[in-house]
Amino acid sequence: MSWPKPSERTAELIRKCVNRILEDSEGILEAVNEASIPDEVAGVGSDPVLLRNYRRVNEATVLQWAEANLREPGCEVPPYSGSEVTALTRDLVRRGLDTNALEPYRAGQNVTWQKWMKAAFDETDDPDELRELLEVSARSIFAYVDSTMMLTADRIQQQREEFNQTGAERLETVVLLLEDNPIDPHRAAARLNYSFEGTQLAAVIWKEETPDADALEVGAERLKQAAGSAKLLAVHATSAALWAWVKPTREFSEIEAGLAGDGQIRFALGTPLPGLDGFRRSHADASEVQRLVLRLDSGLEVASYEAMKVAALLTHDEERSKRFTAETLGELADGPVNLKETVRTYLRNQSNATRTAELLFAHRNTVLARIAKADELLPSPLSESSFEVAAALEILHWQES
Repeated sequence: MSWPKPSERTAELIRKCVNRILEDSEGILEAVNEASIPDEVAGVGSDPVLLRNYRRVNEATVLQWAEANLREPGCEVPPYSGSEVTALTRDLVRRGLDTNALEPYRAGQNVTWQKWMKAAFDETDDPDELRELLEVSARSIFAYVDSTMMLTADRIQQQREEFNQTGAERLETVVLLLEDNPIDPHRAAARLNYSFEGTQLAAVIWKEETPDADALEVGAERLKQAAGSAKLLAVHATSAALWAWVKPTREFSEIEAGLAGDGQIRFALGTPLPGLDGFRRSHADASEVQRLVLRLDSGLEVASYEAMKVAALLTHDEERSKRFTAETLGELADGPVNLKETVRTYLRNQSNATRTAELLFAHRNTVLARIAKADELLPSPLSESSFEVAAALEILHWQES
């Protein structure tokens, strides 16, 4: 069925009414927002991001219809389907506010129609012109709102399905993969929308204070960007922890540097490894690092298995590792941090004082003096216990970080 076109006079009046609406767009949008945004979203203490998304959807929805009717008065306008709708429906579903999510469209429509009728009566008082103007514009406005509501309803259902899968089925699929249970990798990849081909870097992302799913997802996006990855798989393991995988295209040191932030979100990084086996092993490494960071009560914001693997191996038995550290280091355990770090760097560089001085931006004689001082504090001479001292300092380093 073809969409009827208005007369030239009605088309002219529609354009004039649209211009009136656009001239007062700020006031009209304020009225639409006031009528359509639910109290639980607009009230004191509400989520500012959710409120912003509501306002953006309202503005974009109104402007799309207005601009289309300037170009072709009285036309059938396709439903608004911008990214703001996806963001809004996702947030509504996640916060359990999606039950009455379509009602605001009708409230906004009523306010807009009242403003439109005022503009129409301001433009003409001819009964015949008014009748055609209101009939044509009502058909366009109501059809537009109806189709936008239908599209939004579909988006909400998609978000519900995705959210349910993210919260249950996706996590179940990931756990089956990690535990090497009999599951078809191709089917799992399709279900997760993530390929296990190529290099896999896993991370455990967590927040120790109040659980915040949004903050964890922002952290996952930071990981994706820092790694230069085109794909991201993220599942909520608990309310305070998220498991993530990316396909890195950047050097590991760049990724670590790119994750540095405000300290609210913490990252435990696995080892970049290939394929499905790498998917599993990298996650195991990341999980081990997270456990180690928590076990050592470390304040590290970004920790990696590559940097902490020795300490991870040495600290599985917490009591024995504490006793080992105390017995091996003696008084050095309570010595100045720069003294312990000098010895640690010295031993990691095959007892090369010159190389140690370069790495610490210190004079070689300063390094030698610190080594001599450490020798005085150690229970056994460093030359006779270098392996044990290196291991003990590695544990202490991550405890004090």
